[in-house]
Amino acid sequence: MAYVDSWRSRVIQTIIYFSFSKPSMSGRQLHHLAVTTLFIAATTAHAAGRPVIGISFSIETDGFFSTTLKKVTVTAVKPGLPAEKAGVQAGDEIVAANDIPIAGTPGGKLKDVLDNAKPGDHLKLRVHRGSAEQLVDIVVGER
Repeated sequence: MAYVDSWRSRVIQTIIYFSFSKPSMSGRQLHHLAVTTLFIAATTAHAAGRPVIGISFSIETDGFFSTTLKKVTVTAVKPGLPAEKAGVQAGDEIVAANDIPIAGTPGGKLKDVLDNAKPGDHLKLRVHRGSAEQLVDIVVGER
């Protein structure tokens, strides 16, 4: 189990880094998560000039050691930051990011989209909300 916890911790730290976030859960809390779901903390820039979006989301993969995405769901939106201004809401299921579909896509592609985002760039999310889909255009902010 120590290997799995170590692997999960590295994966979460990597995703958090590339999504401009910091963890809001301790390692002990992460130990109790379902093995195919990763929770990403609310977006917080670590230094001036860093990009900021302002969402927390959970990532579900198609298996324990898989990096293939199955579902990404917004769990929280930080007030006053770009995601809220663009209209993202908690509970939105992200169907695509910059025209890259979520389901069936390797997690590295989503990481690349987030990694390459710079302040002023547009992050276009296609979200499923209720029974409808809509396009949300987030202008990446700066801290």
